[in-house]
Order: sequence, then C-alpha cells, then structure tokens
Amino acid sequence: MRTYTDEELNKLNGYDWPYLLREQPQLADRCDFSKLSGNDWSWLLCKQPQFADKCDFSKLNGYDWACLLHEQPQFADRCDFSKLDGYDWSYLLCEQPQLKRFKK
Repeated sequence: MRTYTDEELNKLNGYDWPYLLREQPQLADRCDFSKLSGNDWSWLLCKQPQFADKCDFSKLNGYDWACLLHEQPQFADRCDFSKLDGYDWSYLLCEQPQLKRFKK
C-alpha cells in the first residue's frame, strides 16, 4: 500500500479525498473533512459509512441523499427528505421502497 507525505495529502481537494478514503480509510486522521462537498460525502459514505460522525449532512442535496440512501438506507433518520425531487425519489425507491413512508 502506498504511503503519502503530508505535502501530498495537503494538496488533495474535496473531490480527491473520497477516492483515497474509500480505499485507504486509515488515512482519515490526516483528512480535512471540511473540504468535502455533499456529493463527495455521499460517494464516500456509500462505501465507508463509519465516517458519518464527521459529515456535515446539510451539504447534501436531493441527488446526494438519493444516492446515499440507495446504498445505505440507515441514514434515513438524518435526511431532509424535502430536498428530494421526483427524479431523486424514483431512483431511491426502485432500490429502497420501504423509504416511501418519508415521501410527502
């Protein structure tokens, strides 16, 4: 497994970190999580849900939530379902029909 210098890690942006952490979660203590966007968080948490305690869930938009809940429905209690539009709901409910109870 490749090792990274502090200089290399400091150059990473929010888009880069999820790719790295999905494969090397042990580097989390060196990550500036504030760099991650909602999309970055959604993508990361789909594979590494243990980072939820570091996530600012307010950054996620409807599409981000649909993608995350599609893979990790246990995050439904943290979701602002009002952010989801028709497309988001369609995508989500095809895999997680039990979440229909949250649709208004």
